Amino acid sequence: MAKLTPEASPQIAEACRAGASEAAAAISRALGCEVKLTVGQPGTVDISSLPQWMGGPGLAVVLTTGGSGALVLVPEDSGLLPPWYSEPDATGQSRLTTLAQELGMVLLPEQFAPEDFKAAHVKSLHGAAARGGLVGGAALVPLQLESPTGQRSTAAFLWPATKPSAVLGAGAVKPKTESKPQPKTKPVPAARPAASPKIRAIDVDSLPSYARSLLRIEVPVIVTLAQKRQPLGRVIELGPGSIIQFDKSCEELLELDVGGRLVATGEAVKVGDKFGLRIKSVVLPEERFRPIKPQKDVTPNPIQNPKSKI
Repeated sequence: MAKLTPEASPQIAEACRAGASEAAAAISRALGCEVKLTVGQPGTVDISSLPQWMGGPGLAVVLTTGGSGALVLVPEDSGLLPPWYSEPDATGQSRLTTLAQELGMVLLPEQFAPEDFKAAHVKSLHGAAARGGLVGGAALVPLQLESPTGQRSTAAFLWPATKPSAVLGAGAVKPKTESKPQPKTKPVPAARPAASPKIRAIDVDSLPSYARSLLRIEVPVIVTLAQKRQPLGRVIELGPGSIIQFDKSCEELLELDVGGRLVATGEAVKVGDKFGLRIKSVVLPEERFRPIKPQKDVTPNPIQNPKSKI
């Protein structure tokens, strides 16, 4: 994977111009407002000379690639950010994550495809860039945003940040969950807690070499739109312009097969100019039970065995 450096500014700026309309569409879908996006001239910036508007709150999008981060910073005073973005529920957080994924695919060239993408409210865009370890002489591509009312604002596309995981900091908001009132119960005597084994997160690098080699095996990943059986004679009659009608409704979920086995279901989404699948549920593997029969008594019967001695 290519290294994300300020020297890559010409290629990334060209990718931003080519994907400007798709990026504007992604922002419009996520934030619920029509936005036009124009890419400005690339330049460089230091952490001490960031624009004044970055001192306030806003939305920070973090795209991690090759250990470095690229930041898309949108100020709150742009008037484009909806009220829910600072404390999103599960649906809102999903919309912000999808926005980060789409911006990573359309604003960065293929050789810098992000490995991770996040988006969240931060109290200070300047503080977010500082926490991310923005290097001196970082590349800057201004993104001019325009609302349908004609209001214009500027967002910033910056890189590289040496600590992308620290950008959001305390600004990363967990999805809110509705708290249900708990029924009143009588207090019970506290019991001595039973010792439970400590659960330790497994690091891929700590796995044995043979286990890591299994993770590199490529398997076919297939998304099935619909299936239908037809007579061979009907299949032979197919030609350009033929339409095959399926019994499956367009609102039903699509199936994801990995290695010939159904593992999940999801819905079709548009990621830039490409097709994607948003996982809605994971299919658990089928459980198999085998009956255990008691072993028969195999003690030889002296009557049935003529060679046995009585």
